Amino acid sequence: MNKDNITQSENAGPVRKRIKKLDALRGFALLGVCMANYKELTLYAFYDVGHTVNVEADRSDTIANFLLYFLVDGKFYTIFSVLFGIGFSIIIGNAMQRGANGMRIFYRRMLLLLGFGFAHLMLLWSGDILMLYAAMGMLLPFFWNCSDKTILRWAAFFLCLPIVSSTIVYTFNLTPCSWFFMQMDYWQNRFGIGDWGEWLRDRQSYTDLLKFLIMGAFERMTEFISSDRYFKVLGLFLMGLWIGKKRIYADITAHRKLLTNTMKIGFAIGIPFALLHAYDGITGFRLILPLHTFVETFSIYPLGWAYMAAFALYSKHADNLLAYPGKMALTCYISQSAIAVLLFYGVGFGLGMQMSLPQVVLTSMGIFLFQALFARMWLEIFAYGPLEWVWRMLTYGVWLPLRKSRTE
Repeated sequence: MNKDNITQSENAGPVRKRIKKLDALRGFALLGVCMANYKELTLYAFYDVGHTVNVEADRSDTIANFLLYFLVDGKFYTIFSVLFGIGFSIIIGNAMQRGANGMRIFYRRMLLLLGFGFAHLMLLWSGDILMLYAAMGMLLPFFWNCSDKTILRWAAFFLCLPIVSSTIVYTFNLTPCSWFFMQMDYWQNRFGIGDWGEWLRDRQSYTDLLKFLIMGAFERMTEFISSDRYFKVLGLFLMGLWIGKKRIYADITAHRKLLTNTMKIGFAIGIPFALLHAYDGITGFRLILPLHTFVETFSIYPLGWAYMAAFALYSKHADNLLAYPGKMALTCYISQSAIAVLLFYGVGFGLGMQMSLPQVVLTSMGIFLFQALFARMWLEIFAYGPLEWVWRMLTYGVWLPLRKSRTE
């Protein structure tokens, strides 16, 4: 091996021994994200008022909706976000060990993730979160040299800030999303988009899907702003950074007491608030905005952290299957959208708006199981997932063999 190849190999970072528990937890988060997103990706969420009355009259739909709000809503993007912060700490730590410029590597990685997210948002699905992750991720280096207490204080500040923000918006009757709403209405009228679900199900031209996605991008911005999602994501990233710097994930046994207490306290706080949040959700969100945000905050985060702690302690038998999709999370996340477009949109088979909510949930679980099995077969042959391979090569600027060598 010549000198240039040695330098390239060091800069690209040899594939280090991965921590299986983190990969498995990432796979677990992907399952929950799939269940949450497929309510919209199957177009179930776009039933008009008449359809909704008929669907919600079905007790099984009501129960499924309640359980999704109670057990799934927000909890798994919480896990995913914390894992993102942990991943940042690992990237920087590994780069420092190699004597590489970890921050430069990380910023390149975030810029590429921003590109993946933009392509996902504008070519497949308006529900993308990768762009937000990339944008908020670029703030993490500013906290790298902070003490553990400072990181936790900033995390708590950002996680609780939406309660203050929603109180101000409600008290003074503010409309921070007004410009994005106007843009959404403009593009909807310009393209003649009527009922969203029927448009996506019946239009067979990909050009029509692109028109919807232009409008949908502005709608997505209104969701982020109205829910203060950027504050929430940054707070969760910082929680992950704290966990990563403490290396709690590296020795579960040594941190069993901390994880057990997190699980118990998280369930004790989260379950009552999650029940109230679920009831509020299925009855049309009748709580005033500040109270809704308060309930949501103390239902989603404690339960999400309890899920993480319980998984770390008791998931041994699930790790083998879940670690494979966790290793190629970017590929799995974006392909969940691609599969849905193929199955449920008019540009594909047009099967949207034809399932009950329990069927939607079972379908999402089936699609994730397919992804997990595919990921296992893929990673038996290849070193990276398809998108992970491209992402890594562009990050480090070197060619990396995709296929595993016989000695691996």
